[in-house]
Amino acid sequence: MGGPLDQRSLDSITSGDRLEGIFLVAGANLKTARNGKFFIPMTLRDHTAGVKAVRWESSQEEFREIDRNPFLRIHGRVEEYQGNLQIIIDTLEPVSASEAGLQAAEFLPRTPCDIETLERDLEQRIVSIKNESLRSLVVAILERPGLRDQLRVSPAGKSMHHAYIGGLLEHMVSLLKLADFVCDHYPWLDRDILISGVILHDIAKTTELGIDNGFNYTDEGQLLGHIVLCCNWIDEASRKVGDIDREVLLQIQHVVASHHGQLEFGSPKKPMTAEALALHYIDNLDAKLMGYMELFRSAKPGPEDSRFGSHAYMLDVRPYFPRNLDYQRPPGFTTPSSSASSPRSMGRSNWSASPTRASLRRARIATIGPSESMDGAGARPNRKTGVKASFWRSYITQLSGFSSDENVVHVSSI
Repeated sequence: MGGPLDQRSLDSITSGDRLEGIFLVAGANLKTARNGKFFIPMTLRDHTAGVKAVRWESSQEEFREIDRNPFLRIHGRVEEYQGNLQIIIDTLEPVSASEAGLQAAEFLPRTPCDIETLERDLEQRIVSIKNESLRSLVVAILERPGLRDQLRVSPAGKSMHHAYIGGLLEHMVSLLKLADFVCDHYPWLDRDILISGVILHDIAKTTELGIDNGFNYTDEGQLLGHIVLCCNWIDEASRKVGDIDREVLLQIQHVVASHHGQLEFGSPKKPMTAEALALHYIDNLDAKLMGYMELFRSAKPGPEDSRFGSHAYMLDVRPYFPRNLDYQRPPGFTTPSSSASSPRSMGRSNWSASPTRASLRRARIATIGPSESMDGAGARPNRKTGVKASFWRSYITQLSGFSSDENVVHVSSI
């Protein structure tokens, strides 16, 4: 079979194009048309986008072959259907991962952020947790077998926001920065509880979501979900740590259990503490804003007014995109080198030998304030938080001094 073809990326196709190549199959279903013949709607993906596709006049046997193999080699044509592009598959050949020498992660969108930089940011926040037993609890959960390798590649969601390789880690670090701002503005918040809650609230998405065949829920994700999984992990880790205060443990479990905010959104409890409220709202803020920008990046000019996108489920509106809007990353979010961004290199990470693991082990016995861990010498600490002024200046610069990055991944709204 050989490797992947020299093929066009899906974010560059237009109506009328002929298309040939190997793509990842997601969401294939066998349906019956009005004429009684079978057809298979699906989504074809590469690392730039996902595009709806359909195979007409198919069969149950062909569907079973597609269902058994994650990749398809296709010949087809691109058409426009109801305002969106659709691939009509003329011929197809199911391809196994072993035959093609491929990994599904290579066909999925991925964060433009540097994974190593995100890991260092996470490490610094962990070390800054002053409550030693709480810090040990966080470290114990992060040291679950295989979790850190999964954290490097896990998305934060299946489709709503940060739905790309490394999206969970990017989302986590973004919330950690927001949490520091919130704690500076409301100094009576318990920073240790909030920072720990940020790190743990979505950590079980490493188990809830799989990437072997697109972004899909695992059996654990379907039957339990990341909130229940994480609360179980906290309970297990607390027995290992042993000396954690019962009130602190209860608050951490509540922060995790309530972070979706409403019962109908999957939380068994609404936020009842200040830290739980803070986490819920910064989580929602980051998810909504990044979801908005991902909609902007994937939007196609409409037949009426191109400034308005299609109705978005997560926002419950047709988003409006001003003509001067540009999606850009802060300077600190650097585009990875080819080796850093490769899903293959992500998956082969040896955490046991990494500086991060050693630093986290030291975190069990070291109590280091945020002013010591997140800044260099020479800056004056904030009296309320202990965080040095240069840290805030640096992040404010990130927020206001955006620079264009043409390598930002286009995430399909499909």
